[in-house]
Amino acid sequence: MPTPGPLRYAGLGIQLAVTILVCVLLGQWLDRKMGTDGVFIILAPLLGFGGRLYSLLRKLSKAANDGGTGGKGGA
Repeated sequence: MPTPGPLRYAGLGIQLAVTILVCVLLGQWLDRKMGTDGVFIILAPLLGFGGRLYSLLRKLSKAANDGGTGGKGGA
């Protein structure tokens, strides 16, 4: 089976953008619900971005540790 190319990472930017958008909307909702002035609209996207970045780095690190062998081990 051939090793997957760079297209397997094509959707990561879209996932990051969607995560930030959802967190902004969640922050707006929480600010309205709690009666705060923009606290959650700042915190929620920062936490979402941090979580998505952590996930991305783990995925890329795992791919780099495979060494391009497709997970079959090396000789």
